[in-house]
Amino acid sequence: MADTAVRRFLELVQKELAADDVRAELGGRDPNAPELVFKNLAGGWRIVAVFDTAPADRQSAQSKLDRLADTFSHTLADIHGPPLPRGGSTIPARRLDDALEALRARTGAVAAVVIDGNSPVLWGSSDTERDFVDVESFAKIGVALHTARARGLTLDQLPLHDADALVAMLRSRGIERMVGDLLSLLITAEHDESTVRHRVLTALAIADVRSRVHRGEHVRTVHHEAQYGYIARGFANIYQIIEVFAGPFSELHVESAVLHTLPTIEELLFALPPVDPPPGKGQVIRLRPRGG
Repeated sequence: MADTAVRRFLELVQKELAADDVRAELGGRDPNAPELVFKNLAGGWRIVAVFDTAPADRQSAQSKLDRLADTFSHTLADIHGPPLPRGGSTIPARRLDDALEALRARTGAVAAVVIDGNSPVLWGSSDTERDFVDVESFAKIGVALHTARARGLTLDQLPLHDADALVAMLRSRGIERMVGDLLSLLITAEHDESTVRHRVLTALAIADVRSRVHRGEHVRTVHHEAQYGYIARGFANIYQIIEVFAGPFSELHVESAVLHTLPTIEELLFALPPVDPPPGKGQVIRLRPRGG
């Protein structure tokens, strides 16, 4: 699993449970100390929340941890087998991301991504932090935002600088808490509001394109709004390249650039390395204790 996504998930658990420390660990016996609350995952992994003293409401802490683990099930599944290897095999993936960034810059888009109709894998992205959330999470966020917009919420009303305020606003529109948990991966202190907005628009586009693909609309999709739009084109039978915009765009200009770049994108996509095998040794990923 990508280190960025792991750490953001652990930070979210620490915040939600008000824990002193949170870690992901592999192997060994289940903990039984009263100050520990844990959740077992597939592949022998577990998430462990550490408290200074035994939590006063242990059942509440356990329920919160269970809910978060269920919400991020697709993300956590990658702990024991990342869908897109990085590390020593980064060259093809990096070249694909660079090609998408060049396409994004050429067309004035805010993002360019490659997905397929069913996989949680984000095959390529112009975003330099491509591992912060998977496609399933993007799609869930996008569906929820589409629902909120249908209930009267506009893009200008979204408080993209404050995750808690955004979650509260969405919940007032009847959006479930799970989506708020996912949104916390998009909104962090180190990112400015424009970066978050671009990711929100990407989530909207991914949700829409996936829905259309499931209905059999694979070849080409275009959407125009004053503050949001995208153009998506299917290729190689299952993939979609999506360019996302924060305002009006020229279909002719974008289509020309996409068609010009598509052979390179396809070549780089097919050059990606296979999925890494599950880890063979124990591993612990930790956060610093609060105040540390």
